[in-house]
Amino acid sequence: MDRLNSIMSNGEPSIVVVYGRRRVGKTELVEQAFRGRNVLKLEGLEGRSEEEQMQAVLEDLAEYLEQPLVQNLNLKSWRSIFKFIAEHIQQGQVTLYLEELQWLANYQDNLISDLKYVWDNYFRKNNDLILVLCGSAPSFMINQVLHSKALYSRSQFEFHVEEFSPIETQDFLARNKSKQEVMDAYLSIGGIPEYLKYLQTNSSVFLSLCENSFQKDANFVREYNRIFTSSLADNKHYRKTIEFLAKRKYATRDEIAVHLKIRPGGTLSELLEGLDQSGFIRRYTPYHLDEDSKLVRFAIDDNYLQFYFKFIKPQLRSIASGAFRQNPSKALKTTVYRKWLGFSFERFCRKYSWVIADILGFGGINYRSGAYYRRSKDSEPGFQIDLVFDRDDRVLTICEMKYLESKCRPSVIDEVEVKLSRMKRAESKTVERVLISANGADTNLLSRAYFDRVITLDDLMDTVYWR
Repeated sequence: MDRLNSIMSNGEPSIVVVYGRRRVGKTELVEQAFRGRNVLKLEGLEGRSEEEQMQAVLEDLAEYLEQPLVQNLNLKSWRSIFKFIAEHIQQGQVTLYLEELQWLANYQDNLISDLKYVWDNYFRKNNDLILVLCGSAPSFMINQVLHSKALYSRSQFEFHVEEFSPIETQDFLARNKSKQEVMDAYLSIGGIPEYLKYLQTNSSVFLSLCENSFQKDANFVREYNRIFTSSLADNKHYRKTIEFLAKRKYATRDEIAVHLKIRPGGTLSELLEGLDQSGFIRRYTPYHLDEDSKLVRFAIDDNYLQFYFKFIKPQLRSIASGAFRQNPSKALKTTVYRKWLGFSFERFCRKYSWVIADILGFGGINYRSGAYYRRSKDSEPGFQIDLVFDRDDRVLTICEMKYLESKCRPSVIDEVEVKLSRMKRAESKTVERVLISANGADTNLLSRAYFDRVITLDDLMDTVYWR
C-alpha cells in the first residue's frame, strides 16, 4: 500500500503490473489501494474469444460512461477500443484497471501491442493516469507483459503478490491459535488468504480443514480444477506435469520429458519455468553441485496441491457419494496426517532457509544451502540430509527437521550419525549440528549435548526474522 500510494503521488502517468497465483489477494489489494480514485475496471472473461472479450469491454464502458449506445459501437480491434477509452480519460485522477489480463488477451500478444501504441500516443498524456495490469497467470504476466519490449517503460512498476508468511498467517487466523495449529494450517494449504478463510469455520484448524476438503462440492475439492482455468491455463502440459510429480517425491528433467513425450530442450525449460514462476513447483539442486547438474530435481512446491493429491484426490469417489457428510474428519486419519505434516515441514525449512540462517546468526555470511542427497550406488545405499548450509566461514551446518507434537528424543542422534557417516565433506570444515523441532528436545536429548543448537516453533514464529 505504501508503494502504491507513492506511485499515486509521483505526478506522472504510471503502469502498475500486479500478478500472483489465484486467490492470493491481488484484486483486494488493487481495489483497496485505488478506492479513492476514479476507477475504470475492465475484466477478462474465462474461455471467451477475442471478439467476445471486446464486446464485454464495450458493455463495461457503456455502464462506466452511462451511455448505453456505447456497447453497440463498431470497434473491432483493441487499438480502436483503447483509443476510444483514451478520449474519455484525458484528465483527472483515473485508474484504468485491466483485471484477469491473460483472459482479456486470450494469452496472445495482440492486446499488449495495441495497448503499447495507445499508451505512448494517448494515455500517457494524462499525468494522473495509472494503468493497472493484473493477472493470475504469472508466466503470462512475466513473459508477455513484464518482459515484453512493447510495454517497457521507466514508469512501470512490478508487484508480485505472494502468499502470507507464517507470521501473517497467525495474524490472519487469530491470535488465540497456538503456534503449532497455525503451522499446521500453513503446512496444509500455504499462506493463501482465501484458503485460510475456510479454516476459520470451526473451533480448530483440523475440523475446518476436513469440512472444506471431504464434503461434496467442498471448497478444496473444487479448487484444484479452478487452478487450471486461471493460473495454469496457457499450457496444456502444466496439468500433466503437476499430476506426474504428484505420483513421486521428485523427478528429473529427463523423467518429465519422457512422461510428456517432448524433448528436454527449450520447450520443457519454458514449461518448468512457468510452473516455477507460478509457485507450483520448485527446483532442487544438491547444494554442492552446479545448477545444471543431472541431479537437479523438481517437486510440487504448493502446499494445497500436496494436500490435495495426498488426501483429497484418492477419496474423490467417496466424497462425491457423501460418505463423509455427517463426519468429514473421518476421512483424515490423524496418524497419517501428522506424518505427512513432517514432510511438509521439511519442505518449509528448505524454502525458508534464509530465516533459519538468521536465527542461527550467520545470515550475513555467504553460504550455499539445500539438501544433500546421493543415489544408491553399488553396495552403498542412497540417503538424504534435509538441509545443509555450506558457509564461507568454513562451517558446515547440518540440520535435522522433526515436526512432532511432543519433544524430540535421543533416538534422533543415531539417525543423524548414520547420515553424517555417509556424507563426503571437506575435513577442514567444522560441522555444526542443528535440530529443528517443533516442540524442542526432551531433557534426555538435551543432556547429551549432541546438537549445537535446537530451533523450535517459537524461534521460527518470531516476527523479527520475517521483517
